[in-house]
Amino acid sequence: MASIGWIDFSPKDRNRVGSILDLLRPEGMVDELGLGTIRDSISNQLFPGISTIQTRAKYFFIIPYILREYQSLPFAQRRTKTASKFLEEKEYEIMWQLAEKYDYIEGNGVIGISKHKPEKIIRRPSTIYWTGLYTYKFIDTRGLSTEDFLNKVTNFSLESLLSKTQMDSDENRDDLDAGYEDIFRIKVPLKPKWSEKLNLDLDKDEAEFFEDRIISISKNKLIAELLTNERLWQLFISAENFMDFAKKAAAKITLPKRNHTTPNLKDIMVLAHDFSELMYGAHIAYNNQLHQKVFNKNYFEEDWMKWLQNIHTRMLDYQNFDPDKLFALSLNTRETTVKFVKKWWELTKNNFNDLNERDNQVAFQEAIVKGSKARLKWNKFDDVQEGKWLGLKYFDYRFNQAKTILKDIKTGLQN
Repeated sequence: MASIGWIDFSPKDRNRVGSILDLLRPEGMVDELGLGTIRDSISNQLFPGISTIQTRAKYFFIIPYILREYQSLPFAQRRTKTASKFLEEKEYEIMWQLAEKYDYIEGNGVIGISKHKPEKIIRRPSTIYWTGLYTYKFIDTRGLSTEDFLNKVTNFSLESLLSKTQMDSDENRDDLDAGYEDIFRIKVPLKPKWSEKLNLDLDKDEAEFFEDRIISISKNKLIAELLTNERLWQLFISAENFMDFAKKAAAKITLPKRNHTTPNLKDIMVLAHDFSELMYGAHIAYNNQLHQKVFNKNYFEEDWMKWLQNIHTRMLDYQNFDPDKLFALSLNTRETTVKFVKKWWELTKNNFNDLNERDNQVAFQEAIVKGSKARLKWNKFDDVQEGKWLGLKYFDYRFNQAKTILKDIKTGLQN
């Protein structure tokens, strides 16, 4: 089995490598046609603060607990160890503790479950959950990255204390060591002895806090609606994927409307479903074209014909689909991708009368997205295996990760 190694430089270097390895996960498979930006923008509309590499809701609390532990240290100890180093050390202690707790068995949501002390990992929970911690205001990071936030806040705090205090005064030293200031602006309730007998289940207080944050901060988003609408929740947990869920929910559930200036929740779910269905055809065409060039065989021709014949009925609102609604949600979409999606929709409505135009559009889009690594333009076929699909299929919009997080909250509320 091949393995991947790296030289341990800075946290930013490790995070950069980690971002590449995240592509190995199902939702993060290599985006051959540059549609991931739109997919992720829709995901943020449905499940803000959730990412494809989050595993359990408990980590939303573990990180603030660690940082609160650091800021409660006596001032003298905080001067000798940075918050970043303290956080890193504690995260590894917790990782090894949880790995042992769950017998090093995969499937329990422990990040780094296979690691024995002193083995380490590339992406620590603090990096994986940082955006979510800011989104739901578990920590008021002001939108800064982990390293930037910790360095800026702790440096400012130490300089502020030093400027106000004569360090050669025993009385002032006692004042510094008494209690702590909330330098990290942590909003999670205090939980003494949180690391004793630690597991990944939420207790009731944690679940109630998380539920309140989601409902108040993400009001009118799907993630909040799932916590308040029991019928919708039952459809959600019984669905195998987002496409299945959206189809059932659109047919059976009346979802709330927002104000007239923004699309309502049902409209976003239908748009997400139909965009995924539409672009599935583009990925079929991509794989079909690859196999024609490499093996001179139409492995995916049957899939293409089935998709083309049924696209009118498989999309939930074919008649009213409007690509501009996608780009209103995804303002950072590159112009070439905007043109590709619009052209693909135009070709779809015309039943793809010109298959050469279909193939040209797909090949050009891949070339724009992947440059010198584009398979179709530069005949980069080393990893093309006969009959094997490459790239994305249907978009899941972080469906499974959101399901796990919300299940943890629901279970905690029942404790």
